[in-house]
Amino acid sequence: MATTMTTEAYAKVNLTLEVFGVRGDGYHAIRSLVVPVSLSDSLEIEPSSELSSDTGFPDDLVVKAARVLDPSRGAEIRVTKRIPVGGGLGGGSADAAAALVALNDMWGAGHSRESLAKIAAHVGSDVPALILGGPVVMQGRGEVVERVACPRLDLVVANPGVHSSTREVYAHCSERDPAAPSATEACLAALAGGDLGRIAASLANDLAMSACRLHPEIADALASLRTAGALGATVSGSGSSVFGLAESAAQAAEIAGELRRKGLAAWPVASVSAGDAGFGTRHLEVNS
Repeated sequence: MATTMTTEAYAKVNLTLEVFGVRGDGYHAIRSLVVPVSLSDSLEIEPSSELSSDTGFPDDLVVKAARVLDPSRGAEIRVTKRIPVGGGLGGGSADAAAALVALNDMWGAGHSRESLAKIAAHVGSDVPALILGGPVVMQGRGEVVERVACPRLDLVVANPGVHSSTREVYAHCSERDPAAPSATEACLAALAGGDLGRIAASLANDLAMSACRLHPEIADALASLRTAGALGATVSGSGSSVFGLAESAAQAAEIAGELRRKGLAAWPVASVSAGDAGFGTRHLEVNS
């Protein structure tokens, strides 16, 4: 008999993304407030003598995550994709994080989430931020993560259907002065206050201007979000996805519907916390 583990892999948005100078390892130093959202991929994992994944990606982060966790073990991993690929929503990283959490249980590795986050730094820059299962501030190149508090946020995610190269967007962005006021601290203060208008005004992404210059479709998507009623909007990661803050779940659904009528892929979503029902649960199914 085989045991199948199933789990959800949640996308993320960057409420803030501050970009500083290039580090010695060639990566830009960043500081970002990362929030998982309810748009997700699904993973099914079965024990196997070999390690395999059906993603079809040349740089398969799911397989890389499994090998980093334990190169001697095997598993068959099937991924149902819903998160747009290469859209700044951390889909591949979310899949890798979910695989690490599930395989840690399946293989009895015994790592805590904090320990897994350190392991995840060897898989990809966004993976540690998605291991902990809720809002975090990530720093360095993404390897330093800290849990933070965040109220439920109703959001709309939209994707204009263009590919945005992370390397190109970073190459053309303006680096932030480390002595400048922290956009992330400002956003955290707004979240603590709970005022939606203040939260909307605190959304900030140092890559947004570069992404919009390289891909006018991203700028058009942002304009459509604001016109449709989003309180504030910015780019997630290096794009091409954008997101906006809504007053309620009902308004998020209305805005997403209006964007879809304009031809944009759009989803009403809510922020996800580690305590939310369903996060990190793995339903065991015994198949004969």
